[in-house]
Amino acid sequence: MVEGEEHCTDPTRPEFPTGRIKRIMRLDNEVNRVSAEALFLVTRSTELFLQFLADKSARVAIEKKRKTVKLEHLRVAVKRHQPTSDFLLDSLPQAEEKIAPPSNRSGKADKPPPRSTRRIDQFFKKQAVEAEPEAEPEPEAETEEEIEAEAEAEAEEETETVDAEAEAEAPVPIDES
Repeated sequence: MVEGEEHCTDPTRPEFPTGRIKRIMRLDNEVNRVSAEALFLVTRSTELFLQFLADKSARVAIEKKRKTVKLEHLRVAVKRHQPTSDFLLDSLPQAEEKIAPPSNRSGKADKPPPRSTRRIDQFFKKQAVEAEPEAEPEPEAETEEEIEAEAEAEAEEETETVDAEAEAEAPVPIDES
C-alpha cells in the first residue's frame, strides 16, 4: 500500500461494495427497486455511522488503557450515546464474562477429601444403584406379535408359580396304616 493512499479517498466513491448494500436493502419485502441516489446515501450514511461507532469505541478503549477495541468497549460506547443505545444495544451480543476461580484465602491448596467421606450426589447415586440391582434391561420387542408372546409367557410363568405355591401349601394326607 502506498503511503498516504488511505487519506486520499474520493468522497463520491463509497468504501463499501454497493452491490452488497443493495442486496441487503432488497431483503426488505417492501423494497422492490433502489435508485442510485438512494443507494449512495444509504452507503455513505452506513460509513459515517460505523466511523462514529469506531471512534467512540476507540475512546473507551483508550480510557481503559487498552490498545485493542473489544466488544465490551463497543457496548460501553453505545450505552453512552442515548440515540444509538435506543436501537442498537439490544442487537449487540453480550460480552463473555470470564469466571474467575474462587480464590483460596488461606493459601493452602485444595486437598482431596478423606477416603471415608463422600459427596452428597454420590450418596444418592449409590442408593439408586443398590435399590435396583436385579433390574436387567429388557430387550425391546419390535412387533406387536412379539409383545403379545412375551405377555403370554409372563402370564404362564405366573400361573405356574401360583400352582406350585398352592401345592406346597396343601395338606399332605397322613397314611395311618
